[in-house]
Amino acid sequence: MKFSRWLNSLGFIEFLSLLILLLAAIYLANLSFNIFVNWYHNKQKDNPYAEEIHKSPIIFAAITLPYFLVLFGIFYRYLHALIDKIF
Repeated sequence: MKFSRWLNSLGFIEFLSLLILLLAAIYLANLSFNIFVNWYHNKQKDNPYAEEIHKSPIIFAAITLPYFLVLFGIFYRYLHALIDKIF
């Protein structure tokens, strides 16, 4: 099944579950990136030749994807059941 057909076949509950997991993964990726940047700046301290670290979309997606896969593997069934009871 193509990815676009799979997305179109999702119901409201499945879509909402995936959206919540994706938002949690984005939050964790942003938090991890900020922790890494702070760690890097603490290591470099007053080094005038230290490079600046910029958040690019590719790096951000590369950090977010593993978080999403782990969260999906752990919480999808529970979150789907919880949202199904609510709605």
